[in-house]
Amino acid sequence: MPIVFALLAIIGLIIFANWLVVLNRADFNRWFDWFLLVLSASFLALGLVVIAAPPEILAGFSTSDVVRLQNPLATGVLLLSTAVWGMVVSFQTGRAFLARWLPINPKSPVHGLALVLSGALAGSTLLTLTQGGLEGVAETAVPTPLFDFVLQQSFFVLLAVLGVGLAVRRRVPDLWSRLGLERPSRAQLKFGLRWIAILLAIQWTVGVAWALAAPAQSELLGGISDVLVGNFDTLGEWFVVALGAGIGEEILFRGALQPIFGLWFTSILFAVAHIQYGITPITILVFVISLALGYIRRRSNTAVAIFVHAGYDFVLGLLYLLAVYLQPFAG
Repeated sequence: MPIVFALLAIIGLIIFANWLVVLNRADFNRWFDWFLLVLSASFLALGLVVIAAPPEILAGFSTSDVVRLQNPLATGVLLLSTAVWGMVVSFQTGRAFLARWLPINPKSPVHGLALVLSGALAGSTLLTLTQGGLEGVAETAVPTPLFDFVLQQSFFVLLAVLGVGLAVRRRVPDLWSRLGLERPSRAQLKFGLRWIAILLAIQWTVGVAWALAAPAQSELLGGISDVLVGNFDTLGEWFVVALGAGIGEEILFRGALQPIFGLWFTSILFAVAHIQYGITPITILVFVISLALGYIRRRSNTAVAIFVHAGYDFVLGLLYLLAVYLQPFAG
């Protein structure tokens, strides 16, 4: 239930920030900046509490199904880092500094909120690295329900369409244009097919090199992946997974975020969002894939990026199913 309230709060903040853009009142924007500062400062206070709290108090959280604090010091430092980021980007001066490298509008409440939420996303994902690494994930990994996965990707789409101002700043035709959702041409689809082949070749090369260089770590991550996708054992389910990931992640990252964050920052954020298994060669692979998808978005549109992402994931799903079906004959 707390997660539901948090998601509703995020949705409300996004709508409110877009409303402030429409009002275009400098005084209202300053008050919103102060609100973001206070919100970020709450993470600062929480981080200090986690670092300073007696071990016996934190022990109760370490066994919680919601919060796991196996490494309180690292958790506290991460909360402090997230807070500092949020506080820096809460004001126009901080955003103006970032605007030297990112195509953001420092005066936009929407862009300010997007930066704060991006820091929170990165912090929450990196939090898993402090709680036992790959071994800890392997011990607690459970299969991902298909419904939960689709729900997550649907939330990504909701964040994207609300973030660019659906029903507040933009009507539907303008919304599609802003998100880069245009009907791909035949030439663009051929271009996408070539990129699917390229990404699969990169995936295979990295996988083989990693398996040879660090077989134990590669096998451990492979076991975690097998658990997480263990529920998906039909072509239909993998089609839904591939299409869901393609639509949800591309509309959010390439459609909504890349035009304001730029290619490199968006790709870093995308890689961090997939770093929950630890910093491994797969992290670099995800970053490279994100750069490729961002380039595809620039070269054509988000629809082609969705096609490439979904096609890439679907082929990986087919290979996974093939490996599962052939496993009994391997012996």
